[in-house]
Amino acid sequence: MTSLNDVRVALPAPVSPDDRLPTFVEVTGFDAASAWARLTPEQQTFVGELAVQLAAVGNRLNFEHDFTTNEVREVEDRESTALTEFCDKTEPLWADLYGWRAN
Repeated sequence: MTSLNDVRVALPAPVSPDDRLPTFVEVTGFDAASAWARLTPEQQTFVGELAVQLAAVGNRLNFEHDFTTNEVREVEDRESTALTEFCDKTEPLWADLYGWRAN
């Protein structure tokens, strides 16, 4: 017969900073200026180029109304692709952006 004292509780293995997902508190308290300062100059250039691409393509539809319906759809497709690319390419930087690697 096994006593309750012999039962071992399995603790979850620690998650590496590169495999973590941000918590609600981390997302809602995110400080972009501090995150930017933690990035290397190379990472800043990488993220900056993606952001410029997204802003230049996506924001165009907010100011101009002379595109045809097909042209609007094409720009929207490019905007969607740019946003997806931005999210996919910056996700590996979360450990740096959230400061987990420094902790």
